[in-house]
Amino acid sequence: MANVSDASVAISMKRGVGASMGVIKSVNKLDGTECDITHEAGQVLLLDFWATWCPPCQKPMAHNQEMLETHGATWGGKVRLIGLSIDQTAQKVKDHVEAKKWTDVEHYHVRNGKCVADKEFGVNGVPHVAIVDTTGKIVFVGHPASRKDLVQDFNDLLAGKAITGEGTTSAGGDEGEEGEEAFKKNIEADAVEGAVTKFKADAETHLLTESTKEAATGMPRAFCVLVHESRYDCKTKTLNNNMKNY
Repeated sequence: MANVSDASVAISMKRGVGASMGVIKSVNKLDGTECDITHEAGQVLLLDFWATWCPPCQKPMAHNQEMLETHGATWGGKVRLIGLSIDQTAQKVKDHVEAKKWTDVEHYHVRNGKCVADKEFGVNGVPHVAIVDTTGKIVFVGHPASRKDLVQDFNDLLAGKAITGEGTTSAGGDEGEEGEEAFKKNIEADAVEGAVTKFKADAETHLLTESTKEAATGMPRAFCVLVHESRYDCKTKTLNNNMKNY
């Protein structure tokens, strides 16, 4: 008989559309001091998770700066565009944003060993943004390119209007198909171990070779991440699995 003490369950959660933004704790300012990020009633926030080494992050961050230069005076501090860097150090971010003159954006460093904002907001890759309305509720999660007119989004939210489209529903963001159905249609439990083993083997075969390293010299960084989740269905008493390759 199996010993039930050998079983363990890990429970995690992330802030998504419809949830409160809460308080983003223990971030570092670019001067190295620590603080919390809070929402104040009447404000609209863009939380932009990014990195200086991420090529796709550069254009959205430049756009954040442009929006503030053009519309900041009109917004009067009611729209806050916040960069949350996952770089190794705050100094790296400081040097980068000063060189780019992206200093109108509020910049913070979150990969400091204390802050868990990237986990709380389900950041699997960057850029990854969340939009928060005037009440502190998250109304969009996903890739910034999913929003065709952020200025209009911010103005609508300031006026008390809702925004719609991809990433604005509780099953939205850039996660694709969600809910228990996604888990039922995905990988069977007995295939998980084999899939993980194959992923590791393929990585070593195709990525960790001298020829690949030489060919990739000077290229932007790229990441391939295999994520496996299991959800227990209390009604059917079954464990459903979902596996995604980012």
